[in-house]
Amino acid sequence: MTSLNAPTSRPFLRAFLSLYPLGLLGVLSLVPTLGPTLSSLMAGSTAPTPPLALLITLVVAQSAVQLGVIVALGTIVSPALNSRSLLLGRTLHGQPLWPALRSQLPLALLGTVPVVLGILLLDRAFRPHLSEAWQSAVQSQTVTLASRASALLYGGVTEELLMRWGVMSLIAWALWRTLQRRAAQPAPWVFWTAIIVAALLFGLGHLPAVASLAPLDLLLVVRTIVLNAIGGLWYGWLFWRRSLEAGMSAHAFTHVLFWLLAPLAV
Repeated sequence: MTSLNAPTSRPFLRAFLSLYPLGLLGVLSLVPTLGPTLSSLMAGSTAPTPPLALLITLVVAQSAVQLGVIVALGTIVSPALNSRSLLLGRTLHGQPLWPALRSQLPLALLGTVPVVLGILLLDRAFRPHLSEAWQSAVQSQTVTLASRASALLYGGVTEELLMRWGVMSLIAWALWRTLQRRAAQPAPWVFWTAIIVAALLFGLGHLPAVASLAPLDLLLVVRTIVLNAIGGLWYGWLFWRRSLEAGMSAHAFTHVLFWLLAPLAV
C-alpha cells in the first residue's frame, strides 16, 4: 500500500474499531480532571463564559473527533510502513497477543527506568531557575485517583495512538513517499526523523497544560519540550522496533515511576 486513498475494506474498519475505542477510553478518563482545569483557566476571565458542563462536552467531543481522524490516518499508512500493533495482529490475523507482548515487556519496562531517571535529573537541574509561580503551582498540586487514571489511560494509550500511531507514522510515510519514492521501504533516517519530530511535537503538546498552572516563559517552554521529548524518543523507538503496545507500556510505566521516584528527587 503506497497511496493515501482511504480504504473501505473490512480489514481497515476492523483495525480502526480495535484501536479507536481504546483511545476514546483515554479521552473519557480526562472528564473528572477537566472541571478543575477549565475552572482555573476561566477564573481570571471577566468575559461571560459558557457553562462548565458545556465546555467539558466540547473539549471531549473535539478530542474524540481529532483522535478518530488521526487513528484512521495512521491505520491507512501503517501497512506500508510495516508498523506493528499486537492488538491488530490478533484482530486481523488471529495472532496471540500476550506471548508477543510478554517478550517485549522486559525491554519496554526496564528501558524506561534510565529514561525516567534522566528526566528527573534534568527536571531537578531546571527547577532552581524556574519562576516562583511554577514552583508554587507544582508544590500545590495534588495527585488524585482520577489524575492517575487519566495519566495511564490518556497518556499511556491515547497519546501513543495520536503521536506514534498517527503523527509519527504520517511523518515517516510523507518523507518516504516524497524523498524516497523508488525505495521499497523507508530508510532508517526516515524513521529517526519521524521519531524526533513527533517527540518534539509531543513536548509542544504539553505546553497548554503547563500554561494552565503558571505563565509560560522561555525556560519553562524549553524545559517542558525537552523533558517530554526525551520520553517521546523512547516511545517512538519502541513503536518502530517493537510494537505500538510496547510504546504504550513504556509510556504508562513512565507515570508509575514518576509517582514512585519523584518524591525522592525533591
